[in-house]
Amino acid sequence: MDLKQQTIDTYNTTAEAMAVKFNNIGGRKSDVDRGFSFIDKTNPFAFEIGCGNGRDAIEILKHTENYLGTDISKSMIELARVEAPTGKFEVVDIDTYEFPLGIDIIFSFASLLHSESASIKSILESAYSALNPGGVFYISLKFGEGSITKTDEFGTRTYFLYTPDDIKKFAGGRYDVVYEDVHDLRDQKWFTLALKKK
Repeated sequence: MDLKQQTIDTYNTTAEAMAVKFNNIGGRKSDVDRGFSFIDKTNPFAFEIGCGNGRDAIEILKHTENYLGTDISKSMIELARVEAPTGKFEVVDIDTYEFPLGIDIIFSFASLLHSESASIKSILESAYSALNPGGVFYISLKFGEGSITKTDEFGTRTYFLYTPDDIKKFAGGRYDVVYEDVHDLRDQKWFTLALKKK
């Protein structure tokens, strides 16, 4: 069984039901506001990894008109284009994606948890090259070790768990940590890191 494809299939086949759940939770306004607080620029280029149905794109687009959201799920991207019609969206596999240049801030909310450690190292390297000087990579992930494959009402998905120290190690000293937080959310430990390109 290809665990990655299984995860993609789950998002594609249950996108609408997941979108209802995500929208009921609401967008990450405080995280988006915090991320932009590290950027001193008018209309910065914001890039989102794993935009899902676009609920956070709505918040990001309040700060900039220059936004590109990406997701591996075609069904989620279709919903995002309806949810946030002024944004630009692409179906991509971030594990192999070539980032556009000139990005000011990258948001990755609960999306890199589907990437193995080797992919995250590569993503952090590619992001560094794509970010403008002083650009920010804003990441939220489930806190833990190893991987888990979980089946719920939506289907089966595989998650990879990390710690803040893991991400800092993968970043290889190329970024300064400008924000770090560990918190509990819906019976799960999460962490947030904001990494600023040196």
